[in-house]
Amino acid sequence: MLSVTRWYYADRLLLWLFSAYLLVDALNGFLLNEWGRSFGLSALYKLSLLLLTAWRLSLLAPHLLCALMLAGTVLMLGPLYSQLRYGLSPADDISLVLKLLSPVLCFAYFAALCRAEPGLFRQGAAWMLGLNLATVLLNFALGAVGFGYSSYLPQPHLPQLDLGSKGFFNAANEVSVVLLALAALSLPLCWQRHKAGFLLLAAAWIGCASLLLTKTGLAGVVLLILAVPLWGCWASLSSKWKGLLVALILLCVVLAGLKLPDLLQQLGLWQKLQYVYQNQGLAGVLLSSRDQYALAIWQISTDYYSEWHRLFGIGMAGVSSHSWKFWAESDLFDLFIFYGVPGLLWTCWVFCGFWLHSLSCHLNRPSVLSASVLLLNSLLLGIAVVAGHVLSSGMLWPVWALANAWLLLPADEAADAAS
Repeated sequence: MLSVTRWYYADRLLLWLFSAYLLVDALNGFLLNEWGRSFGLSALYKLSLLLLTAWRLSLLAPHLLCALMLAGTVLMLGPLYSQLRYGLSPADDISLVLKLLSPVLCFAYFAALCRAEPGLFRQGAAWMLGLNLATVLLNFALGAVGFGYSSYLPQPHLPQLDLGSKGFFNAANEVSVVLLALAALSLPLCWQRHKAGFLLLAAAWIGCASLLLTKTGLAGVVLLILAVPLWGCWASLSSKWKGLLVALILLCVVLAGLKLPDLLQQLGLWQKLQYVYQNQGLAGVLLSSRDQYALAIWQISTDYYSEWHRLFGIGMAGVSSHSWKFWAESDLFDLFIFYGVPGLLWTCWVFCGFWLHSLSCHLNRPSVLSASVLLLNSLLLGIAVVAGHVLSSGMLWPVWALANAWLLLPADEAADAAS
């Protein structure tokens, strides 16, 4: 039985709201694609989540909330100067800074709740994972039978115009990192309890990633699926069997590489990659023209703004007022341009903080779950550098914070929460 404390029902309501946020995102995407307007549904819902989370954190750990507010103020110095000096609106930057603060705010609340009410957090975390997992799987199941929307816009050089499916979600790049976070948490928990269920869940995640057709989603999901059983079995194997297992994995990787063109051909992605390679080379395939976008944005910042201004960032409006393409889609570069040195430091601090947290948890209490979350944080850092839309994602932060906060549960409670 859970003890009913003063703020029990407030925390329970907040955890339930977190459990439904991806469902709201799917509805928001449906409205945006069908009617051209979403009426700010997802934005209002997440703003309410942030405000409620900040309120509860102010009661659980007020010093952490003050530190986050100070960080947000420092990040806004450059955009506020852009408004005073050039009359550029800081509205988009306020929205983006809230997204940048969200993962840390959410993790701080989950961690504080885990310390204060571990039973409530355990129950709420299980519901949050279960309902959001069901939402994503149902979304892609509907996409597989023809509902929802394609991942890529129609392109004249592709014979197949409707390439991939993101279901009813709006942003395919953001959905891919959400897939990774949910897979990194659900796969090891399922492995610990139900080995047969793990195979079914792994097949489901492969299906979702294949439908979405993003490089990060496909590669990340496959890597997580291979890593979970490998880590789960590794400690119990002898040196001989470990060598054979490594050889088998290398053989599978080589065979997969040989079959990759045929697989991409069947998925409809091969023509797209060929077209990019012929026009932009290997760098274009790997970076999807992000290097060219970054160079153009850097040129804008040096042509129109002073060095002191760029030191604290020129804001999103500082770039968008000169170019329609104001994202290079690399979090480190984009947030440095928008918020200068403070933005770069904040980005590095968040990613290194989550990575070191998961590493510390893994070293103190090695498990399949801690290894999977450590791999997740490593993947997200890599994706942030080469593909972006990680720290700036409006969809990722609750499940990313949940995956890292789950490691704070005692070993038996962490396993029980999944059952």
